[in-house]
Amino acid sequence: MTLQEAKLTYNIKSYTAILNLLRQEGENSDLSDDMKSKANAAGNGQEDAEKKALRQALEEAQLKIKALNTLIDVAEDQFKIPIRKKPGAKQSKP
Repeated sequence: MTLQEAKLTYNIKSYTAILNLLRQEGENSDLSDDMKSKANAAGNGQEDAEKKALRQALEEAQLKIKALNTLIDVAEDQFKIPIRKKPGAKQSKP
């Protein structure tokens, strides 16, 4: 039985839950070594995809931060107004 078949048959939402069950069963499991290796490979593939997505989101966030900092720099130069909070700056009174 493949991971996909087990997921659909037993209504399990994630592959990691199946992999955890397989690890708990250990050597008492009826699955062959080939099936176990396929299950681990599928789980690793999913983790790799998640890592790739997280890396891309991080890169996008860093690019957005850089763009916003550049925007603040340009606004400060153009309007001659300090926008960033300076260390030790006092709050204005309302």
